[in-house]
Amino acid sequence: MPKKDIRQNKLNERLSLDPVKIAEYSQQIQDRIMKTPFWPKTGKIGLYYPIKNEVLTLSLFQKALETGLQVYFPRVEQGISFYEVNGPDELEKGSWGIAEPQKHCDPLIEEENLDLVIVPGVAFSKSCFRIGYGKRFYDQFLDNKLHKTTAIGLAYDFQVLDDFPVDSWDQPLHGIMTEKNYYSLHVQKI
Repeated sequence: MPKKDIRQNKLNERLSLDPVKIAEYSQQIQDRIMKTPFWPKTGKIGLYYPIKNEVLTLSLFQKALETGLQVYFPRVEQGISFYEVNGPDELEKGSWGIAEPQKHCDPLIEEENLDLVIVPGVAFSKSCFRIGYGKRFYDQFLDNKLHKTTAIGLAYDFQVLDDFPVDSWDQPLHGIMTEKNYYSLHVQKI
């Protein structure tokens, strides 16, 4: 099946999720990721602001701030650039209608890296590739950072497929966390 059809099918399936299930599954996913070895004790993490019934990230944001992690959210410019956010009040609606860091927020310096970046997606493969909304923002970001930054996708289990077509520009993630499973290039479950 072509990627555009997979994208539409999985997006429709996600949009039909009951809000109670979104909250329940999202909390399970967030709890699971915070118990893993790749959840940093110190350092910098990148999160996303969820849209269209994506896995929620508020618990990750709160826990990161409580434990002294520096938290960065993406802002769409030429691609995506990450900016430090110290609380929800530093997010505002951006050009795509997605909450982004306000203009006064400090950017992630190009030479620095995030210790962990949490990545959204519409569909994922068990080999850790993702299908986003088709703009390639995360692929471009990860193309430069993947060897230095751990990238984990958050998904509901129904979003993970055995496989799908991959293009030359697609960047694999280190893993995908769902409410039921952890998929990785190295191990299937944690």
